[in-house]
Amino acid sequence: MSPSTWRLADPFAKRAFLLNGLGWGGVPRHVVEEDIAGDRLVTLSIDDMPAEMLVLPMSAVYPASASPGPAGRWLIERLKQCPGPPAHQVCG
Repeated sequence: MSPSTWRLADPFAKRAFLLNGLGWGGVPRHVVEEDIAGDRLVTLSIDDMPAEMLVLPMSAVYPASASPGPAGRWLIERLKQCPGPPAHQVCG
């Protein structure tokens, strides 16, 4: 891809960068659907990248001496319910 990258945690900030011509990037589809439909952004086809959604591996890490609270336990259970490949499946 490119060694020169911007790293943005906020997909809406990334959308603003893209709309202002500051490069290209991966953004959750729901954030840019209207921009794609309105021809303000285009979908790029990249070699060796699937056209559908990518699988993003996730882990829960916490100290053995401090178990997660209710929200952490909820998140861990939710992650366990997420399907594995194929990549087009999404855990909602």
